[in-house]
Amino acid sequence: MPLTRISPRRFVALALTLTAVMASSGCGAFDMPTARPCTWLTSASDDAGGTRRRTVVLVDRSSSTRPDKAAAPTARVPDWPATLLAAPGLALPELEGQLLSVAGFDGTRATVDWQVDRVPVTPAKGNETLKQDRRDARRGCLEKRLRQLSATEPSTDRTDVLGALAAAAEQLAPGGGRRRIVVATDGLANTGCADLRSAGFDGVPEIEAIVRRCRTAGELPDLKGAEVSLVGIGRTARGRAPSSPQTAWLTSLWTRLCEASGAARCKVAATARSHAAGKHTGSGKKAGKTEPEVAFPAVSERPAGRVTTLTLPGSVLFATDSAELSATARGTLDDVARRVGELHPLSVAVFGHTDSRGSEQHGRQLSLARAKAVRSALVQRQIAVATVRGYSDDRPSCTPEYRDGAPDYAAMACNRRVEVAVTVRR
Repeated sequence: MPLTRISPRRFVALALTLTAVMASSGCGAFDMPTARPCTWLTSASDDAGGTRRRTVVLVDRSSSTRPDKAAAPTARVPDWPATLLAAPGLALPELEGQLLSVAGFDGTRATVDWQVDRVPVTPAKGNETLKQDRRDARRGCLEKRLRQLSATEPSTDRTDVLGALAAAAEQLAPGGGRRRIVVATDGLANTGCADLRSAGFDGVPEIEAIVRRCRTAGELPDLKGAEVSLVGIGRTARGRAPSSPQTAWLTSLWTRLCEASGAARCKVAATARSHAAGKHTGSGKKAGKTEPEVAFPAVSERPAGRVTTLTLPGSVLFATDSAELSATARGTLDDVARRVGELHPLSVAVFGHTDSRGSEQHGRQLSLARAKAVRSALVQRQIAVATVRGYSDDRPSCTPEYRDGAPDYAAMACNRRVEVAVTVRR
């Protein structure tokens, strides 16, 4: 068939027409399609029957998990994205075939922000090299989304971990398949039944009282059948860090709250990855208010005449019902020894105290053993101690320990203490 000859004028017209069509479509003649490797995070689920395995990931973005303006750029703060990506079960090969949800949370159940909403993680295809490349790309997308959530300013001035878990339970929805919730949080709730602002951070009875309060208030989430992991407990980014016994108490508290919620498995850990705070640009404020701080008991100093008394809370130094100094007590005792030296003492006495629970004999033995442990630590730091005594609950610092028949666990924790009395020259 003979070719049709196109005149130069008609050829120019066709070329101009093609150019116009390409321009109107938003593509240049030599443009390549734009790669969008993270579109899988917005894919719609086809799991109408609820039979797929599901994983929910929650990121605590409340003020206590974020460095304030006073933090040095080199200060170490929790790195929630790195912590979550290293958590068991969150590697990309393990997530394949599941529905994934990811959200940030702070003060209420209503502010849980589902940035990834029941997205199917399809199995990577191809040879092993191609599979790994695709999984690495997906991991990069997930890390980017987690960092966006972690950097987002909190929408309230509170922290409600139980509310976030309740929202996660709704996200899991009923149905077959494995159900998992992984939460990165410091665990410092300051609202609702688990409000820790007046906690003593010492003792199983206080933990059980909080669990009973949450059950009575109807604030325990329904986690029946879910596998729950909380990581980063006690790893706050601002304020005084908890001691080892206080961290252990926090870990026990969230384990009990999880168990009381009916979870099939509860794994609570204080471990978390960290990074340098860098330059903090966020305000950490909402409507002119800063988040109420959950403060851990710390050493206090009280001068009275020639005697200055340094008070060391039991939860800073010892585990419950123990006279063995914790690993983190060393720094506290270093500070106490330094302060005693600055006072140029004539004499130093160490007194142990407990609360009113248990027998008087047990209380006296425990308080004396704790006082002796502190004396030994001070002697190792070149501080001579002349007197050591154990007083049990004879000399309470906070009263009453019971209000309307109910124990005040913060008052009890206040009374479990070791005092270092320093007599100075006039």
